[in-house]
Amino acid sequence: MAGLNAVDRLAYTMLGGRAAKSRRLESLEDSLRKAQIPIRSEAYLAKAWMYGMLGGIVGLLLSFLLVALASVLYEIPTLAWAAGLVLAPVIGYVTFVAVAASPASSAKARKKNIDSRLAYATNYTAAMASAGVIPAQIFKSLAKQEIYGEVAKEAAMIYKDLEVHGKDIVTALRRAIDRTPSVKFQELLQGAITTITSGGDLTQYFRSKANRYQWENRVEQKTFIETMGLMAETYVTAAVAGPLFLLVMVAIIVLMGAGDMEQIQMIVFVLLPVINGGFAWGLLKMIPEV
Repeated sequence: MAGLNAVDRLAYTMLGGRAAKSRRLESLEDSLRKAQIPIRSEAYLAKAWMYGMLGGIVGLLLSFLLVALASVLYEIPTLAWAAGLVLAPVIGYVTFVAVAASPASSAKARKKNIDSRLAYATNYTAAMASAGVIPAQIFKSLAKQEIYGEVAKEAAMIYKDLEVHGKDIVTALRRAIDRTPSVKFQELLQGAITTITSGGDLTQYFRSKANRYQWENRVEQKTFIETMGLMAETYVTAAVAGPLFLLVMVAIIVLMGAGDMEQIQMIVFVLLPVINGGFAWGLLKMIPEV
């Protein structure tokens, strides 16, 4: 089966039959399709189970190591055994959840990528349509434009359905609607189907959608800029002025003999990196793709 390594094939051989009866398959199948991961849902679920068991085995080995170290160094084997018994299933479960949730996470990332580039890709399709290019060639040309990211990959799948699988344009667009994770792209394709079947002007349709997406992008960018302004003010207060004031106060207390240098070290080496790291992570998550 394509997309599976040796461990994954072993997992499917051992657990595929049980995985095929799971209630998780429907949602997992949807996530795999939208993430464009070419693996059957039961095979992927068996893979997740296998990796979960391997994580549990690793956790068990770490538990034995923990017990051995605790027995030699601290002579608290009972507490070490209790911690060890918890560690193995926790690592196994976390591993399973991480693997099982990966398709949904990938589909979410594809959705974000599509939504961020859809306005520009729609402009491109409008320009192609206004030149009299037929829909099949529009999607073929769009698929070659890597600058449009996941939109280009969606266009490639549509063109593949048209040319390789011999589907008509309406069927190909409906199949694309079923597999794309982006609601905006679904709406765009559904509108294109309606325009084609009703004999409407496809050029005008794409142009109007491009204008709307550009307007939405401007609104989102304005909101983002305002949010960045608020974040900047919060950063100055929480990560610059606040710690600086705290540092001065603690330094005065230390000079008065009521404190020690460890408090200053905690502020400098723990508090400041955590605050700045938290703001950096938040900004990384907030910044949209362009």
